[in-house]
Parts: sequence; structure tokens; C-alpha cells
Amino acid sequence: MTRYLTVGLLAEGPEDEIFLGAVAVRQLKELAAGHPVPFDVADTPLRGGCSTARSAHEHICAEVADLAEDCDLLLIHNDHRERNKIEKIRQDVPLVPHCRMVGVVPVRETEAWLLADGPLLGSLKGAIRDLIPSTARDVEKVPDPKALLSRILPRGDTRDLAELLGERVDLSRLRNLPAYQMWCDELTAVLKELHFL
Repeated sequence: MTRYLTVGLLAEGPEDEIFLGAVAVRQLKELAAGHPVPFDVADTPLRGGCSTARSAHEHICAEVADLAEDCDLLLIHNDHRERNKIEKIRQDVPLVPHCRMVGVVPVRETEAWLLADGPLLGSLKGAIRDLIPSTARDVEKVPDPKALLSRILPRGDTRDLAELLGERVDLSRLRNLPAYQMWCDELTAVLKELHFL
């Protein structure tokens, strides 16, 4: 019998939620496929109804507690300026025994992860290829990834772009980013705690 991993996601904004939801599911499915006893992951995570950037701490904690009832794994996203929020949530929300929380914190902003696959970005219509960072590791050095992404794809709709890149970004390129690899390592450790791996 195959086990089923239920994942929840709270993110700062809608584009973060779209991109990170797709990437998380793909990464978890890759981890599952590489394990002798695979597990299933839904194609979309359960999503909270609040923003980790704009909602009050008490509201976020209530949302986390609610999602935890139905999830094995909760992914909580904040950009680097807000990384302490995740620890505060961990302190203030006692999770049910079957649920674990993993922070998703890019070095700067989620947009850095959207920049990681240069060949994919360069293949998009209207992309200004000269602006694309030369290696995936260079994206974590970009001071304002959101602004650079807007310059690379000046006519791109951010939600459509988040969806497209979330579905197609090369996960091996993302793993070249230290923050992404740390997230993968934490995911692996938590899945072992939960006996999925």
C-alpha cells in the first residue's frame, strides 16, 4: 500500500504560492520516486487563506494550526527579511504529532529561484538574454531579483510566469542554490522523521 503525503503551504504572496507550490510538489515527487518504498503527493498543496507577509501573527498561527490538522508537512514561506517569523510560528503553534513544519526561505526573494534556470528563461518569448545571470549560483548574489526578473521579461505577467517556471524549472539547477539545497536537506530530514523516507 502506497502512503500519501498531505502538504500545506502558506506563502507571502500569490506568485510565491503558485511557484513554490509547483516546485514543492515536483521536488517531493522526485524524493518519493527515488525511495524504495515510494509515496504519493497531491498535485497541489493545501493552501492557507492568509499571507505570511501581510497577515497578523495571530492570524497566521491560527491558519497554521488549522492546516496542521489535515497535513503531514507544512511549508511556510518568507523572504529573507522575514525569516524570523517562521521560528516565532514554530514557538507559538504546537503542531499535532503527525505534522512537521519546514521553512521555505530564499536568500533574498522567491524571484531568485525563478532566475535559476537561465536556459529556460532565455527560451521565453521577449526575454532579454544578456541580463540573465550566467550561472544558477549567481542568482543568490543579485541584490533585487524581482527587479531583474522584470527587466529580463518586461512584458511578462508575473502570475503566468510563476506558474510556467514552477512547472518547468530544472530542479537540478535549483539545487545549485545553497538556500534551495538547505531546504531540500530539511525536507529530507523531516520526511525521515515522518517515516516517508
